[in-house]
Amino acid sequence: MGQSRLPAVPVADFNLNPGEALAGGLRRLSLDQFDLALTGLRGQSISRDVAIHEMRKASKRIRALLRMVRPVIGERVFKAENGALRDAARLVSGVRDGAVLVDAVGRMRGRYGHLLAPGVFVDLEDRLRRRHQRMLGRVLNDDDVLEHVVGELHRARSRYAAWPVEMEDPSFPIRRSSRKPITNSFSSIGSGIAATYRDGQKQMKSAIAAPTPEHFHEWRKHVKYLRHQVEIVSPVWPEVVGGLATSLSHLGDVLGDDHDQSELVRLVASLPELMPDPDERNLLVALSQQRRRELQGAAVVMGRRIYAEAPDRFALRLEAYWSAWRV
Repeated sequence: MGQSRLPAVPVADFNLNPGEALAGGLRRLSLDQFDLALTGLRGQSISRDVAIHEMRKASKRIRALLRMVRPVIGERVFKAENGALRDAARLVSGVRDGAVLVDAVGRMRGRYGHLLAPGVFVDLEDRLRRRHQRMLGRVLNDDDVLEHVVGELHRARSRYAAWPVEMEDPSFPIRRSSRKPITNSFSSIGSGIAATYRDGQKQMKSAIAAPTPEHFHEWRKHVKYLRHQVEIVSPVWPEVVGGLATSLSHLGDVLGDDHDQSELVRLVASLPELMPDPDERNLLVALSQQRRRELQGAAVVMGRRIYAEAPDRFALRLEAYWSAWRV
């Protein structure tokens, strides 16, 4: 894998603090991610290209957190909040997707360059880079799009800030609200984590049975959700749970490389002007297929280890760590 994918480490501070109440900690983490996204889009300290990328990552972390408390907040609220974040990120998703494809060609050249004639794939990389810059320019010059995204994130942040949570003092009464409160019990997140684990396990089995790009991409989504959920609770046993978060991050990167190769071939097939030479296109397809076989094989080995438990047993194990941590 290329350097753009490494190192794969958990996001700093995307976890509960020692002694922090669960409900308040989850709210703090969600607000931190909203602030990270909004600061980048509104500020000048980083490029808008980077800011859009960070916003999408922050959105995925919040959506993973939502899945943790999905059984508590209810399906209607979950779908509304998850959909709002997903739709806001989709408005600018093309910018990041374009940059990823440029990186994918670079990784291909880095891996197979010693076997290729000089200059192979260089023109494709240049054309993809120019295409990405045009896409980025359209988004950055469309104030309505960015203002809409910022507005959606700001409104969502306000809703999360007002969410009722149980205070650390167990005698503190939960104020009345139309929304279900999040309590400080592991039961607030245990079922959600088990469901995320179960979904990833199911998608892995689908990808193994029918190794289509769609199945592997769906598996990757659930790997990322579980990774972020495990990051949140990693302080319960950093050496074990933190290690699992790193393993999930690595698996997500491998599945991401597989997806990028699939998208690169699909794009070149739909826009042959990106690669006018049919011999080069055939070479790209052949090398991409070879690389995807390697990546998928590695992903299956890692996945079978990570998803070796029954989902309920996985959640019970985390609950045991949680209980020991809270003593």
